[in-house]
Amino acid sequence: MDQDKWSKSLLMAYRLLPIITESIDRRNKLLALNSFSYQGNALELMQKMLDNNKRKENLINAKVIVDLALAAIKPVYKDVLTRRYIKRQTFDKIALDSGTCLRNIFRRHALALKSFANVCEVKGYDESWLEKRYAKEPIFIKLNEKASDEEKQTTITEKVLVGRKVLNAKRCG
Repeated sequence: MDQDKWSKSLLMAYRLLPIITESIDRRNKLLALNSFSYQGNALELMQKMLDNNKRKENLINAKVIVDLALAAIKPVYKDVLTRRYIKRQTFDKIALDSGTCLRNIFRRHALALKSFANVCEVKGYDESWLEKRYAKEPIFIKLNEKASDEEKQTTITEKVLVGRKVLNAKRCG
């Protein structure tokens, strides 16, 4: 996965991370409560809990990475990324609320993603670092697929808008 896709995946995961970490805590609590009747090896049980805690730590770190990167980019870029990925607004809604044309929002979005990805790289969270820690994480696997699908849909929408602009220019010119 390239840096841009990792950036999208991190942003898409942001709002889900607290929910996932809470479920990890609940799982550990259940393991601890059930340990009194556990018939297996106590070391295996402890290892499961430690693995869960390591996963939780990695997910919390992902949230911190997003917070750091968003704080370091231009406010207009932060606004577009926050609305799109954290608040889950459509491009149309972002354009309408900001009083900006849709094409401009697509441009800002592309620039914002590049800026976000660059900040991640500068801070040491490059593609290889992210791949090493999150490539096997189920949430990031699913979100990468979703990001790819959204990317295709956005490209189609942009092409339609460009086509409309060309048609309108021919009518007016």
